[in-house]
Amino acid sequence: MEIVSRSRAHDLNPPGFARGSVLAGSAITLVLAMWLLAPAGFAAQPDLIGSWHVLVHYKDENAEHPDRERWDDRVWVFEKSGSRLRWTEYPIVVFDEQTGRFDSSLGRSSRVLEFWEPNEAQLADIQDGLAVNERGMKSKSLRKSDDGWASFSKATAASASVIGYTEYWSIENAPDGPIFKREDVLGSERSEDLDGVTLYTTQTVEPGGTVLRGQFERDGTRHGTFRMMRSAGTEGLKTDGKTPNEKANDRGRKALEALGYDVD
Repeated sequence: MEIVSRSRAHDLNPPGFARGSVLAGSAITLVLAMWLLAPAGFAAQPDLIGSWHVLVHYKDENAEHPDRERWDDRVWVFEKSGSRLRWTEYPIVVFDEQTGRFDSSLGRSSRVLEFWEPNEAQLADIQDGLAVNERGMKSKSLRKSDDGWASFSKATAASASVIGYTEYWSIENAPDGPIFKREDVLGSERSEDLDGVTLYTTQTVEPGGTVLRGQFERDGTRHGTFRMMRSAGTEGLKTDGKTPNEKANDRGRKALEALGYDVD
């Protein structure tokens, strides 16, 4: 350790500063050094607790028309459960305002083949809390890991003739923001496992941590971008209250009523 003489310490002080300023400056330097040496990504991680609308824009190189613009959206909900983090996904999102999302001109509803962006009314829907359909809902309990959160359940096949399926979900705290990873494993003792991987790699976190943007990739064939936007709390989520069969019955009833039949 170098010992600085009093006369040299005096020389280190800029004109007009007391000698005590050297100690204060050293303390500031130490704090900055500790901040720079902190684990990467520590300060960049947003608070995930709550609900989020996740919008994906991508192109599928395995599709018949690989250059076509495609989109998908879903709602993610993160809740603390004791020492664990519960991650729930709702793949069917219901907006009050559906403009630009689906096309029914061919007799069935399908996603519009262009990059959909929410309009002003749809942004208000997101902020107020979106309705979701529980059909297809999935949920995982994640444990704290060295670099974030991860599920640890592994499915095993009961015998060589039984195919097992499991999903492994994780959230990695990376320098630019969280990386959300979904792995699907399908296989048996007689065959090699078939793995599918979906990655949402955050690249920017907007001030306030309410919007995350980054790269999207699924199975190495779908490539694009994603945006996570904070929605209202979980109390704002609701189901549409009807099964697909009930909706089909409603459509049939309306068709009969249009023809003049009394269906009551």
